[in-house]
Amino acid sequence: MDFQEIARKIDGLSSECTEFLVRICSIPALGPDNNGTGEMAKYQVVKDAVTALNPDLIEEIHAPDERVPDGVRPNLLAVFHGRDNARTLWILSHIDVVPPGEQRLWEHDPFKPEVRDGFISGRGVEDNGQAVVASIFAARAVKETVGFGMNVGLALVSDEETGSLYGLDYILHQRPDLFKPEDLILVPDAGNADGDVIEIAEKHLLHVKFTIKGLQGHASRPDKCRNTLRAAAHFVVELDELLHSKFNSKNTFFNPPESTFEPTRKEANVPNVNTIPGEDVLFFDCRILPDLDPRQVLDEMELVAESVQERFGVQIAVDEFLRSDSPNPTPADAPVVFALAQAVQEIYGVQPRPHGIGGQTVATFFRKRGLYAAVWEKILQMAHAPNERVSVENLIGNTKVFARMMV
Repeated sequence: MDFQEIARKIDGLSSECTEFLVRICSIPALGPDNNGTGEMAKYQVVKDAVTALNPDLIEEIHAPDERVPDGVRPNLLAVFHGRDNARTLWILSHIDVVPPGEQRLWEHDPFKPEVRDGFISGRGVEDNGQAVVASIFAARAVKETVGFGMNVGLALVSDEETGSLYGLDYILHQRPDLFKPEDLILVPDAGNADGDVIEIAEKHLLHVKFTIKGLQGHASRPDKCRNTLRAAAHFVVELDELLHSKFNSKNTFFNPPESTFEPTRKEANVPNVNTIPGEDVLFFDCRILPDLDPRQVLDEMELVAESVQERFGVQIAVDEFLRSDSPNPTPADAPVVFALAQAVQEIYGVQPRPHGIGGQTVATFFRKRGLYAAVWEKILQMAHAPNERVSVENLIGNTKVFARMMV
């Protein structure tokens, strides 16, 4: 089989790929946990593009969610039959995005993507728009040329950014029969600038919410108040220092090699300057090496909370906001890893190596069910950042990698 025919086809689709990425990333797809109205508008555009390819099977598995106007969070699965019907290559990408963050840090409206000097910038272009477009156009190029070597499944899901309860997790509970042990499962949702790493393992994920309650009052009378912001400031610094000193082991298979503990979100308290706050809410994002127990981290958090409570006369509640313990990794010699490595080497000329990451992708849901999934993309690593962008070169190159696996 001469892959060059497919490669030329994909090169000819470059402008169309770029235009489609701009189109879908012009539609905000924020879940309700991120103060959005869901993914339906963007989903309809993506669904139209997939159905235009006339897949042999198409199934919509929508998760009920009363918080969004449409009442559901949409999920699409489409399968194209190949010459080998014994297994399916699944490529799973997500259509939801994270909020843009500080608008002033953007060079343009984050939901009005711009194409300039070979790059496309906008919220969601890397995470995960590039993968959505590459998977669809890879299927199109293969179908319009040599045909599929094996069954190919495209899964386009919601809610990846806030836990996947209404996305892949829901699909796996409703239709666990769709994915089989012999299938090859690719999740293009993490990678690096060289495209030379294949993620086969992930750290534990732990999001913790801290609610600090004191006594609000006038800023001129701190003797009558219990200032939760001051308590929060001491709590964050002390907890940050303790966690990094106590859980300081390293595993060089992961990048970064140590557990990470980051204070991230801080909810607003009082709106005016001359009032001492009586309640503060903040969060930590923890990515914990698999050989550590997240319960140990929570225990240390409780001890710091008790210490700060006593010294500042406040109450601190420690709550698990989100937790996902790391499953067993995908074996480095799994068929999906081998096939992906071959395709990457052929298209990009690099020999990828398996490794682990701190970020958690939907691959963990497959691994928890004993299914082998690999995570790979060649990206600029600008997910969640202001002025998020991808290169057209990577968009087309990744499309070729996916297509190479499909044949």
